[in-house]
Amino acid sequence: MQLYHDVPASKGVENAVKRAKRLAQFQYMPILPLPIVEKLRGASGLRADSVNVESHSPAWLPIRGLLYSSVRRYETYVGYNISPETFMSALSNPNSVMYKQPIKGTGQNVHNHYGTVCSCYVSYCLNLHYRTNCARWPSLPGIHAVDTSRLENVRLADIVLNPKQHIAIVTDIERDAEGKVHFITVSESTLPLIRTTRFTPEQFTNYWLANDYIVYRYDGVKDVPYEPDPFAPVEGDPELPAPFINRSLMTDFGNKANYRKGEQPVELTVFEKDCQAVEVTDPDGIKTLWPVENGFVRLDPEKIGVYEAACVNGSERSAAVSWRVTDLIIRPEKEEYAPGEAVTLKIENPAGDPIVAWQYNRLDEWGNGGGWLDLKGETEVTIPGPGRPETSVLYLIAKNAYGCYTSQRVTLKIKEQS
Repeated sequence: MQLYHDVPASKGVENAVKRAKRLAQFQYMPILPLPIVEKLRGASGLRADSVNVESHSPAWLPIRGLLYSSVRRYETYVGYNISPETFMSALSNPNSVMYKQPIKGTGQNVHNHYGTVCSCYVSYCLNLHYRTNCARWPSLPGIHAVDTSRLENVRLADIVLNPKQHIAIVTDIERDAEGKVHFITVSESTLPLIRTTRFTPEQFTNYWLANDYIVYRYDGVKDVPYEPDPFAPVEGDPELPAPFINRSLMTDFGNKANYRKGEQPVELTVFEKDCQAVEVTDPDGIKTLWPVENGFVRLDPEKIGVYEAACVNGSERSAAVSWRVTDLIIRPEKEEYAPGEAVTLKIENPAGDPIVAWQYNRLDEWGNGGGWLDLKGETEVTIPGPGRPETSVLYLIAKNAYGCYTSQRVTLKIKEQS
């Protein structure tokens, strides 16, 4: 029987599917054992019957599909915070945070310093303002349920959602000449890697719909953009220059990463044996030579903005790497709040970058509420209190050319209810 793949209903739908494929088909290879997290599931399939296991993918084993890691601790999700270039260049550095700074001992679905999760993946595919957890999706503007009494109603870039558990996205549909659905392909970020699965109608119904998942459609999908990326190409992209990774020196966060001023020193690994010094150019164009010590240069930049560094050896100069130093400060009006009380923050934002979101994390590193913002120069903002009446860590998220980055974190105490 001849089957036909659905044609995207708009350029935005086409772009959303391409964004999904970018991370689902992402190919890379660690040069050291790569921290990942696996899940052992019990027969019930329920979260309470599962165990997360910190593991490693072997060195030199090619991987397909971006790894899963719930990096709330650092807010370093690939797509929003970390670009494919930053990820790939960090992967190429044996001294990068991907190998040297795993997140250990939480018992949660996190291990690597970089990664993605289900809600962040689908948020990225549909170009939401910022990553949005599963529970908030049904209440977003432009989201509405699809009638799945007939699977013929399902369309490309629809989402498959159980707000209490998980979210995925439809990336292919195959129909016969009469329009009857024979296969629905779903892409999802799940442990340990993003996977793409082709379901028959029976399989789709029993795996998803019978387990309290609902298919939703997002009206804003028509406006989803897409830019080809040489570090994560997708079939059908125009021919691009070969991706370049600097083999002379590398930063510990990867090329074009953000560093918080005063909190995250910059470590450069120098691979050129004859390199005796690294020339660092600061945001004002001032150049400083730093001696190489045992193959490293370590510095703690004070100025906010873009830095470049290159190996120098006499008149010879290597290609440069770059990073940004950020400095976003928030000050709550007080340290202790009643349960449900709104929080007003003073903002110091010397870079003037737009602020796109706020986030609470509990002390055990589970999320405790978050939302979108659209601040452009405001010096004060009031946001809802934490989702649960627990002491929480609060931060704001801003955006620059290297990705979304966080403010410093502040801890808010919540009074016990009398």
